[in-house]
Amino acid sequence: MSLEENPLLTLPRPIVDALFENAKKEALRAKARILELEDKVRKFRERLKFKLISGSKSGCIAVADGSMSLAPSRRIGSSFAIYTAGFMVFEGDKLIDEKYFAGSLSWSYGGTRQFKTLLRLLMANAERDAALEAYWKYSPDVILLDGPFFFFRGYCRYIKGLDIRNFEYETGLDLIKSVRDKTLTLIRSGRAICIIRRSILRAIDGWLIYNKGEEACIGTSDKHILTMIMPQMSMWCYKNLGIDPILYSTFYRFYRHYKEIGHRDEDLAKIKDLLLAQSETDLENKFSKDLDMSLHDVPQLERSYIRFTLNAPPFEVEMPQRIDIDSLIQYFTNLFNPATGLPYPIDLIDEAVTLPYGSTTSFTEEVEARLIKDHEIRNKAAISDYFATLNPQKREFV
Repeated sequence: MSLEENPLLTLPRPIVDALFENAKKEALRAKARILELEDKVRKFRERLKFKLISGSKSGCIAVADGSMSLAPSRRIGSSFAIYTAGFMVFEGDKLIDEKYFAGSLSWSYGGTRQFKTLLRLLMANAERDAALEAYWKYSPDVILLDGPFFFFRGYCRYIKGLDIRNFEYETGLDLIKSVRDKTLTLIRSGRAICIIRRSILRAIDGWLIYNKGEEACIGTSDKHILTMIMPQMSMWCYKNLGIDPILYSTFYRFYRHYKEIGHRDEDLAKIKDLLLAQSETDLENKFSKDLDMSLHDVPQLERSYIRFTLNAPPFEVEMPQRIDIDSLIQYFTNLFNPATGLPYPIDLIDEAVTLPYGSTTSFTEEVEARLIKDHEIRNKAAISDYFATLNPQKREFV
């Protein structure tokens, strides 16, 4: 980036000078952090056994993904958001079919948590419909999904009683059950695997704290650790350490919480088994309260990391335990994007369905334009009032 393109330089000079001074300080902090991480990861590396990937094969691959407004278009009368979904089917590296869906959500009740939760569920429902349509129509060898199987679970408990008859369901609970059951169908197909690009788990640190104490903690995410040491054309499974990654990542979160509110290391070491049990109970409660199901009714899942190239970080995958990961990976050894390190089908469907910046505002303006042309609304000022932005100082663009 040239100096002319640097957006910082559009700010007042005192702010620019202050930020550049802070950049120097942050560089020193990052340097110390990087050197410390290198030392800790080097000591831990011998515990991780990577399996080299070999062989390749061709087959039928389906991929499904969805996208939704990152932020709603917030107007005085209502908030608006949109979502998309779609699937692609490949025979080898040849695209043989594709199909897309889209929908919208308007919200005039205030509060953003229910709005975002409902929007995410509607997108997930469309995404699951897309994946299942490809599954029933083509019986692919592999179905790629973007994100964990139950990425939609969070906060579902808060919309169970919502009246959503405008969306072909009576209540929020009906929609939750629909997405849940479609997800279980995909899991039980034995062909669906999830590509998790934005991995945030810290199960390795959780495992180290539980088994070795906090002084052994590396202090970063699993993806960061594996990015530093994982060779290309290799894979690593959490089961090689005997780790349930979700459980130990939850344990890490509870441990850090109690540490931050003042508990001492020696006190936490005495209750580590209690924290682990609390973590398991927490996961069970979340599935019960959010998805109206027992965690024990979910088929056994496992997570691994795959790295095809050193040009990009490894990516996390989630799959049913009964899937042969060695066989599955062979579909992608000659079908990955060297720039992202991901299977090409995931990149292609993501590019197709991702909403461009500004699309939600454009959609809302289209709704307003249609109403302005509606002769049944004689008072056009009422339309302008309804669609007025909350902050008149800045043009909305989301």
